[in-house]
Amino acid sequence: MQDASRRLAEYVAGARFEDLTPGAVAAAKRSTLDTLGCMAAGSSAPGIQTLVDLAAGWGGTGEATVVGFGHRLPAPVAAWCNGSMARALEIDDCVDFLPVHPSASAVPALLALAEQRGGLSGRDFLTALAVGQDVKIRMGLAVRLNAMESGRNNMFKIFGPTAAIARAMGLDPDRTQHALGIAFSHAVGDGQCALDGALSLRLQQGIVAQGALLSGLLAARGFTGARDFLLGTYGYLRAFEPDPRLEYLTDGLGRSFYGEQITVKPYSSCRATHGAIELALRWREEVGGRVDGLRRVTVRVTPEVDRLVGSPREARLRPDSAPGAQFSLPYTVAAALRRGRLFLDEIAPEAYTSESILALAGKVFIEPDPAMRTDLVVGRTEVEIEADGRPAWRQAVDHPLGGATRPLSAEACRQKFMAAAERAVRRPDPARLERLVAQAERLESLDDVSGLPPLLA
Repeated sequence: MQDASRRLAEYVAGARFEDLTPGAVAAAKRSTLDTLGCMAAGSSAPGIQTLVDLAAGWGGTGEATVVGFGHRLPAPVAAWCNGSMARALEIDDCVDFLPVHPSASAVPALLALAEQRGGLSGRDFLTALAVGQDVKIRMGLAVRLNAMESGRNNMFKIFGPTAAIARAMGLDPDRTQHALGIAFSHAVGDGQCALDGALSLRLQQGIVAQGALLSGLLAARGFTGARDFLLGTYGYLRAFEPDPRLEYLTDGLGRSFYGEQITVKPYSSCRATHGAIELALRWREEVGGRVDGLRRVTVRVTPEVDRLVGSPREARLRPDSAPGAQFSLPYTVAAALRRGRLFLDEIAPEAYTSESILALAGKVFIEPDPAMRTDLVVGRTEVEIEADGRPAWRQAVDHPLGGATRPLSAEACRQKFMAAAERAVRRPDPARLERLVAQAERLESLDDVSGLPPLLA
């Protein structure tokens, strides 16, 4: 396994569209539309205007589109802005068995490259994205302790989008290996920003999108990076992730694609809250939306989920920012109960400062329970609700809506995209949105994907 770096580079360089499974192609297409919607909605998110103003002030060659704003900027700078937007509102895709977001940096990086190069076919784009998603998830599986257990927030996420860029550029195995080695220098990530509700959480994906694109561009020009970037004496896995499970990284390369298991999120909050939100909405529907007699909501989750979105209780009860609201189980459950949904309006200041929602949050209690652990990082979620005049209600969910076991329908994905895109900093023309959806549905037949970002300008 000492040649893992080389094997990974050869896989990336040699991947062809014909090698992809139908499930991997379908997942990459869903992720493309979903991430474009996330970018559009994220253009109006707190902190993004600051990034875009900085970027526009720097100027430079107009190579790629900044979604929502319409600026044309150097491709790495556009990727930096768009990658931050994609992650800004916590509605980008993920997987349920790892705390990993496979597409938020890969899609912006690939689209910036497509615009810079003056074209990239849909088949080449989908091949690159599927490979990048696969590499990122494999890296997550190879890590012995995931980020929720170790606190090391997926510094490896740079390797997935860099693999996507290298594949899209058609780099040979040597230059692909150098691109991945250069990417090691761009590894970044901290989990504390999520716990603190900091804007830097969204910035990380922008940094990764930019770093991936720069890594590919540099390698293509002969710049070198660490060759043994994974298992060298100071390689990533030896330096940062002891005792890796290398079989996940190399077994089935080119034959099985982990992107098939990507989750498209139905709610605008941390995936670890989705099971409880789904159950809360189920109870609300059963009682006809009447929640005034509610006395207590008990949510049982794994200790890891509690640490991420449940504790400390006092900090979760009154979030002071959108990220704080999205990473609060008491708040998200209360908002879903009060409003009957949990999407972008429910993470706006007027919602997370609403006394009616906050009063309900005070009736939500989180109980960490090791028995809730499953093979999914989100675990099992159980909700018990006590309300005046009604028998106690208790239900559980093992596979929240949106995951590979219970995927969103094509129409639900379309509705999510349209709802997200309408929240762009400048509302796009509905006809252009419909055009984008139609193109995303037939991505594999497009001669050029570089026209997608301008439809959201």
